[in-house]
Amino acid sequence: MLLLTFRAAENRYAIDVARVVEVVPRINLRRLPHAPGFLAGLFDYRGTVVPVVDLGVLLGSESCRDRLSTRIILVNSRPAAPSQPGLPGEAAGADRQATTATSGSQQGEQPRAQRRWLLGLIAEQVSDVSSVKPEQVISSSIQLPQAPYLGAIVEIDHEMVQLIAVDRVLENPLRQSFFGTAADDDRESISAEKAQAGSI
Repeated sequence: MLLLTFRAAENRYAIDVARVVEVVPRINLRRLPHAPGFLAGLFDYRGTVVPVVDLGVLLGSESCRDRLSTRIILVNSRPAAPSQPGLPGEAAGADRQATTATSGSQQGEQPRAQRRWLLGLIAEQVSDVSSVKPEQVISSSIQLPQAPYLGAIVEIDHEMVQLIAVDRVLENPLRQSFFGTAADDDRESISAEKAQAGSI
Protein backbone atom coordinates (compact mmCIF):
# COMPACT_ATOMS: atom_id res chain seq x y z
CA MET A 1 0.00 0.00 0.00
CA LEU A 2 1.24 3.49 -0.87
CA LEU A 3 0.53 6.30 1.58
CA LEU A 4 0.78 10.07 1.14
CA THR A 5 2.07 11.47 4.44
CA PHE A 6 1.67 14.97 5.85
CA ARG A 7 1.44 16.86 9.13
CA ALA A 8 -1.54 18.38 10.90
CA ALA A 9 -2.08 19.33 14.54
CA GLU A 10 1.66 18.68 15.19
CA ASN A 11 1.37 15.00 14.29
CA ARG A 12 2.02 12.93 11.20
CA TYR A 13 -0.87 11.40 9.29
CA ALA A 14 -1.37 9.61 5.99
CA ILE A 15 -3.93 8.95 3.26
CA ASP A 16 -4.07 5.97 0.93
CA VAL A 17 -2.66 7.19 -2.39
CA ALA A 18 -5.49 5.32 -4.14
CA ARG A 19 -7.86 7.93 -2.68
CA VAL A 20 -5.83 10.92 -3.87
CA VAL A 21 -7.01 12.65 -7.04
CA GLU A 22 -4.59 15.57 -7.07
CA VAL A 23 -2.49 17.74 -4.75
CA VAL A 24 -2.99 21.45 -5.43
CA PRO A 25 -1.43 24.62 -3.96
CA ARG A 26 -3.04 26.39 -1.01
CA ILE A 27 -5.39 28.85 -2.68
CA ASN A 28 -7.94 31.38 -1.51
CA LEU A 29 -11.27 29.80 -0.62
CA ARG A 30 -14.82 31.09 -0.54
CA ARG A 31 -15.94 31.12 3.10
CA LEU A 32 -19.29 29.70 4.14
CA PRO A 33 -21.20 31.71 6.79
CA HIS A 34 -22.15 29.69 9.90
CA ALA A 35 -20.16 26.66 8.71
CA PRO A 36 -18.33 24.45 11.25
CA GLY A 37 -14.88 25.77 12.18
CA PHE A 38 -13.04 22.95 10.41
CA LEU A 39 -14.74 23.73 7.08
CA ALA A 40 -12.29 26.20 5.54
CA GLY A 41 -14.43 27.01 2.51
CA LEU A 42 -15.10 26.09 -1.10
CA PHE A 43 -13.22 26.28 -4.38
CA ASP A 44 -13.94 25.55 -8.02
CA TYR A 45 -12.12 22.51 -9.38
CA ARG A 46 -12.74 22.23 -13.11
CA GLY A 47 -16.37 23.20 -12.81
CA THR A 48 -17.07 21.28 -9.58
CA VAL A 49 -17.57 23.06 -6.25
CA VAL A 50 -15.34 21.30 -3.72
CA PRO A 51 -15.66 21.66 0.09
CA VAL A 52 -12.31 22.01 1.85
CA VAL A 53 -11.55 20.84 5.41
CA ASP A 54 -8.70 22.25 7.50
CA LEU A 55 -7.23 19.11 9.08
CA GLY A 56 -5.50 21.12 11.81
CA VAL A 57 -8.84 22.43 13.09
CA LEU A 58 -10.61 19.10 12.53
CA LEU A 59 -8.01 17.36 14.68
CA GLY A 60 -8.52 19.80 17.55
CA SER A 61 -5.59 22.13 17.03
CA GLU A 62 -4.86 25.40 15.22
CA SER A 63 -5.45 26.01 11.54
CA CYS A 64 -2.74 24.65 9.23
CA ARG A 65 -0.11 27.32 8.72
CA ASP A 66 0.35 28.91 5.32
CA ARG A 67 3.75 27.44 4.42
CA LEU A 68 5.41 26.56 1.13
CA SER A 69 4.70 22.90 1.90
CA THR A 70 1.03 23.48 2.80
CA ARG A 71 -1.26 21.96 0.21
CA ILE A 72 -4.85 21.02 -0.50
CA ILE A 73 -5.11 17.27 -0.99
CA LEU A 74 -8.00 16.54 -3.31
CA VAL A 75 -9.49 13.14 -2.48
CA ASN A 76 -12.32 10.84 -3.53
CA SER A 77 -14.48 10.68 -0.39
CA ARG A 78 -17.21 8.37 -1.66
CA PRO A 79 -18.06 5.86 1.11
CA ALA A 80 -17.93 2.11 0.63
CA ALA A 81 -17.57 -1.06 2.70
CA PRO A 82 -14.24 -1.55 4.56
CA SER A 83 -11.76 -3.76 2.72
CA GLN A 84 -9.34 -4.69 5.52
CA PRO A 85 -10.04 -4.98 9.25
CA GLY A 86 -6.68 -3.38 10.04
CA LEU A 87 -7.33 -0.37 7.83
CA PRO A 88 -10.75 0.99 8.85
CA GLY A 89 -12.43 3.39 6.49
CA GLU A 90 -10.49 2.35 3.40
CA ALA A 91 -13.08 1.20 0.94
CA ALA A 92 -13.52 -1.95 -1.05
CA GLY A 93 -13.16 -0.92 -4.64
CA ALA A 94 -11.80 2.48 -3.66
CA ASP A 95 -8.53 1.69 -5.39
CA ARG A 96 -10.37 1.17 -8.66
CA GLN A 97 -12.53 4.27 -8.23
CA ALA A 98 -9.68 6.56 -7.23
CA THR A 99 -7.31 5.22 -9.86
CA THR A 100 -9.92 6.14 -12.44
CA ALA A 101 -10.30 9.55 -10.83
CA THR A 102 -6.55 10.11 -10.85
CA SER A 103 -6.34 9.14 -14.50
CA GLY A 104 -9.22 11.47 -15.22
CA SER A 105 -7.47 14.39 -13.53
CA GLN A 106 -4.40 13.80 -15.66
CA GLN A 107 -6.52 13.81 -18.79
CA GLY A 108 -8.44 16.89 -17.67
CA GLU A 109 -11.81 15.20 -17.19
CA GLN A 110 -13.53 12.90 -14.69
CA PRO A 111 -16.86 11.07 -14.58
CA ARG A 112 -19.57 13.31 -13.13
CA ALA A 113 -20.43 10.89 -10.31
CA GLN A 114 -16.81 10.82 -9.11
CA ARG A 115 -16.40 14.60 -9.33
CA ARG A 116 -19.36 15.01 -6.97
CA TRP A 117 -17.51 13.19 -4.18
CA LEU A 118 -14.39 15.37 -4.29
CA LEU A 119 -13.19 16.73 -0.94
CA GLY A 120 -10.23 19.00 -0.23
CA LEU A 121 -8.02 18.51 2.84
CA ILE A 122 -5.61 21.24 3.96
CA ALA A 123 -2.41 19.84 5.49
CA GLU A 124 1.22 20.85 6.09
CA GLN A 125 4.43 19.25 4.81
CA VAL A 126 2.63 17.36 2.07
CA SER A 127 5.40 15.70 0.10
CA ASP A 128 6.32 12.12 0.96
CA VAL A 129 4.85 8.93 -0.46
CA SER A 130 5.72 5.83 1.56
CA SER A 131 5.23 2.15 0.79
CA VAL A 132 3.76 0.29 3.77
CA LYS A 133 3.80 -3.46 4.36
CA PRO A 134 1.19 -5.30 6.48
CA GLU A 135 3.73 -5.88 9.26
CA GLN A 136 4.10 -2.12 9.68
CA VAL A 137 0.47 -1.82 10.82
CA ILE A 138 0.30 -1.41 14.59
CA SER A 139 -2.72 -3.11 16.13
CA SER A 140 -4.91 -0.65 18.02
CA SER A 141 -8.38 -1.06 19.49
CA ILE A 142 -8.76 2.66 20.27
CA GLN A 143 -11.84 4.09 18.58
CA LEU A 144 -13.07 7.61 19.28
CA PRO A 145 -16.78 8.19 18.48
CA GLN A 146 -16.10 11.90 17.97
CA ALA A 147 -13.32 11.15 15.47
CA PRO A 148 -14.54 8.28 13.23
CA TYR A 149 -12.13 9.35 10.48
CA LEU A 150 -9.07 8.20 12.48
CA GLY A 151 -7.95 4.87 11.07
CA ALA A 152 -5.14 2.40 11.65
CA ILE A 153 -1.69 3.34 12.92
CA VAL A 154 1.37 2.43 10.88
CA GLU A 155 5.07 2.80 11.60
CA ILE A 156 6.99 4.82 9.02
CA ASP A 157 10.63 5.81 9.54
CA HIS A 158 10.38 4.80 13.24
CA GLU A 159 7.45 7.17 13.73
CA MET A 160 3.80 6.40 14.40
CA VAL A 161 1.60 7.65 11.58
CA GLN A 162 -2.20 7.48 11.72
CA LEU A 163 -4.35 6.95 8.65
CA ILE A 164 -7.18 9.33 7.82
CA ALA A 165 -10.32 7.60 6.50
CA VAL A 166 -11.38 10.24 3.98
CA ASP A 167 -14.86 8.75 3.57
CA ARG A 168 -15.57 9.56 7.24
CA VAL A 169 -14.29 13.14 7.47
CA LEU A 170 -17.70 14.69 6.82
CA GLU A 171 -20.73 13.27 8.61
CA ASN A 172 -24.43 13.72 7.92
CA PRO A 173 -26.22 16.04 7.48
CA LEU A 174 -23.19 17.99 6.22
CA ARG A 175 -22.06 15.12 3.99
CA GLN A 176 -25.46 14.74 2.38
CA SER A 177 -25.82 18.48 1.80
CA PHE A 178 -22.57 18.48 -0.20
CA PHE A 179 -22.56 15.07 -1.85
CA GLY A 180 -26.07 13.63 -1.72
CA THR A 181 -25.95 9.82 -1.48
CA ALA A 182 -24.30 6.95 -3.30
CA ALA A 183 -27.76 6.05 -4.59
CA ASP A 184 -27.79 9.37 -6.46
CA ASP A 185 -24.64 8.27 -8.29
CA ASP A 186 -26.29 4.97 -9.22
CA ARG A 187 -29.30 6.81 -10.66
CA GLU A 188 -26.99 9.10 -12.63
CA SER A 189 -25.09 6.12 -14.04
CA ILE A 190 -28.32 4.37 -15.08
CA SER A 191 -29.62 7.55 -16.73
CA ALA A 192 -26.34 8.00 -18.58
CA GLU A 193 -26.41 4.40 -19.79
CA LYS A 194 -30.00 4.77 -21.02
CA ALA A 195 -29.13 8.02 -22.80
CA GLN A 196 -26.14 6.39 -24.44
CA ALA A 197 -28.17 3.36 -25.48
CA GLY A 198 -30.86 5.61 -26.95
CA SER A 199 -28.33 7.49 -29.06
CA ILE A 200 -27.02 4.32 -30.71
